[in-house]
Amino acid sequence: MIGRAFRAQARSFAGDAVLFWVAVAGFVLSLSVATNIPPEMADAPADVRAAFAAPYRAVLATYGAVLAAAYGSFRYTVDRRDGVIAQRLMLQPRWATLLVRVPASAVGGAIVALAGAVGGHVALTVAMGGLPPEWSSVGPTLGLGAVAGLWGLGVGVVVQAHLVALFIAPMSMSLAVLVAIFWRSGAVYLPLLTMLEALRFDVSALGILPHESIDSTTAVLMTAAWVLAALLAAGLSFMNRDVK
Repeated sequence: MIGRAFRAQARSFAGDAVLFWVAVAGFVLSLSVATNIPPEMADAPADVRAAFAAPYRAVLATYGAVLAAAYGSFRYTVDRRDGVIAQRLMLQPRWATLLVRVPASAVGGAIVALAGAVGGHVALTVAMGGLPPEWSSVGPTLGLGAVAGLWGLGVGVVVQAHLVALFIAPMSMSLAVLVAIFWRSGAVYLPLLTMLEALRFDVSALGILPHESIDSTTAVLMTAAWVLAALLAAGLSFMNRDVK
């Protein structure tokens, strides 16, 4: 039963138009970082260019996380809107239908975040006249996209309505940046910033000073708590609501 559910999900994932277009959006959105690069930076020494580009990793990761959350919510709401969920519930139990969407949302979120990172690197490289790849940031970027995708899945299942989730899922991530403007000590415990801290991104680029950030262990625990809470809420909602 569970194997059949995974195979059905894998087939739909292989032709996932939503994933393609959200990844394209992440790539294009990340190109915008080039507009903030002073023209004279192209003539600066390599070490100066690298130091200048370093804070942009957290900015690009934020773009990727917001869009990965949007993708995670779409992974459910589009199929619910199109009747795919109701159709599959005729062939497999509810728990299997939801369970197989967890890895799909994580993988899709990671792909979206990676697309954003690649777009940002391309933009910075062109604007700054060359920049070596930062391979050490690939793993954290994929991890951030994966957990953001899971968060978005939880939000999408709870919200259900596609257009509403289109607003709430990204906002639930970007809220931390807005709150940080006037309450940084509280913002660091919200999902986006705990995820960034857990994966060791430099959040000073988002206005969080070193003495205001939380330690890595706390960030990991808070990230796990946020994601598990979202998935638990999704599970309870999905198991007890009618799907039309």
